[in-house]
Amino acid sequence: MPSHKHWKYHHSEDIVLSNLRGLALANPHISVIPSEKVVFNSQSQGDKKVTLISGGGAGHEPLHGGYVGENLLDAAVSGHIFASPNTNQILAAVIQKTNKQKGAVIVVKNYTGDILHFGLVVERAKALGYPVEMVIVADDVAVGRSQNAMVGRRGLAGTALIHKILGYASHSVELDSLASLGRDINENLVTIGASLDRTSIPNSKEGGEEVETTALDEYELGLGIHNEPGEKLKLDDIDNIVKQMFEKLVSPNDPERHYVDFSLDSDETVLLINNIGGTSSLEMNVLVDHIVSNYPFKIAPKRVLVSDFVTSLNAPGFSITIMNLTGASSSSSKFSQTFILEALDAPTNAPGWKPKIADWQITSKEVDSPMESHSNIVSSELRVDDAKLRANIQLALKKVIEWEPKITHYDTLVGDGDCGETLVAGANGILNSLANDKDWNDHLNDPVYTLSHITEIIEKEMGGTSGGIYSIFFTSLVFQLQKIEGEFSTTKLAEALYLALHEGLFKYTKARVGGRTLIDALQPFIDILHESGDTSRALQAAQVGCENTKKMKAKFGRASYVSSEQFEREGGIPDPGAVGVVALLTGFLKD
Repeated sequence: MPSHKHWKYHHSEDIVLSNLRGLALANPHISVIPSEKVVFNSQSQGDKKVTLISGGGAGHEPLHGGYVGENLLDAAVSGHIFASPNTNQILAAVIQKTNKQKGAVIVVKNYTGDILHFGLVVERAKALGYPVEMVIVADDVAVGRSQNAMVGRRGLAGTALIHKILGYASHSVELDSLASLGRDINENLVTIGASLDRTSIPNSKEGGEEVETTALDEYELGLGIHNEPGEKLKLDDIDNIVKQMFEKLVSPNDPERHYVDFSLDSDETVLLINNIGGTSSLEMNVLVDHIVSNYPFKIAPKRVLVSDFVTSLNAPGFSITIMNLTGASSSSSKFSQTFILEALDAPTNAPGWKPKIADWQITSKEVDSPMESHSNIVSSELRVDDAKLRANIQLALKKVIEWEPKITHYDTLVGDGDCGETLVAGANGILNSLANDKDWNDHLNDPVYTLSHITEIIEKEMGGTSGGIYSIFFTSLVFQLQKIEGEFSTTKLAEALYLALHEGLFKYTKARVGGRTLIDALQPFIDILHESGDTSRALQAAQVGCENTKKMKAKFGRASYVSSEQFEREGGIPDPGAVGVVALLTGFLKD
């Protein structure tokens, strides 16, 4: 069992930042931007290669900062423990290391917060002239086809393989091909983890308590790296556990979990065995012996890689990852097995990948964030009636504030109760800026400037999934509005809205009409406006879409855990996010 006891740090200390500073102090090629929690390779030459960036929540070290180095990542950005970084942090990494001619590939694990925040930066970076592609890692076979079908598999230790292969390839491969290689590798990855217990978080309220979450005679199979529960099973002989893990990884007898097309007779593979954080080196070597002895393929793995690649703090567990080398280098791929193995074997000074090389002639240094002199606000030649736009914006935001009590009531029944407060925080931030920001008022007749300014406020003032969704949608809308030529019109706006939704936001969320989200109101409004140009019909479609959510079973978020009996007791509960969309549209379109 892991210890839930940690060293005491000052209550105000940011241990994530201290971790990054310590990483930089111990590795001379790594520099840190303290204000954004970004680390980068000060020796890599961004003008000669595609930049490779990754990031996510802390607590998975050496992921992501430990993979900054030659033939690996150029930069990594860290959120709080088990929480996605914000867009300013991510954009700082892009600006710090990316050349606009070569571009960047961002590698992200498949978690909603990461997809939304990194996705927003991808769209924002493109609008700023940086060509950026995103590769999403989803290798966890503990999540079956029917389970979380809308969200997909989680990203686990296979992330380390993608980092290493793309890091090597980024020196010789152009942007689109590099992203395609990452996606090909992801399509040929499977991972599953097992642990004797959960992890515990230093400096948390629970940090000093001995809380046993898994019984002494149990282990958990398929648990996540953020303390997401797995299947609790009776502790068995290790060979039986390993065989069960392989069954879920590669056996055609488990089609629910079997995504990668394996041939156990002929495929060549790479085997990665990962210490989830709290397993001793002695036991890791024992596990390697048992795992390789029970390997289900007839051909021995081309490589056996063993380390603490992707951890969950001090969880006493391990995971098994298999990469189908034959599939990744198939006839449809531009990259051979030899190239992929060369990538895995290439030397690196990144501290999280062994063996490592370090150049002690270079001293580590801290640098200021590029975000201090950067603005996400852009302008255009489009012009509208600034007095009318001001009035419409104020009416929309005041309607949200007026409806906040009922939005909060609905969210208290089906969520965590903060949807109304989140929307009001954004509304008040925009109203305050509208009243006091002279620069904005001077540019209020430019819809692109206005919308990008509003997006920046939303990103700052609104948290959670709804803040991320609004920010991505509005950022994509800014990009589409920038392409409009000639006079502004409802028809051109409708086209921009349609593209921002279908080619922008929908790349980063699988939420659609019928999923009981704000999309149930937003998508009908946009589709009908695009089809007819009639704002009244479009608003009515949004209202009907919101009303329809009353009887829907939620597929996303906390509402998906609310029983049907509670919905029936309330006579149907509309989705709070959809109600918020209707409030905004009702106010904005009021004559």
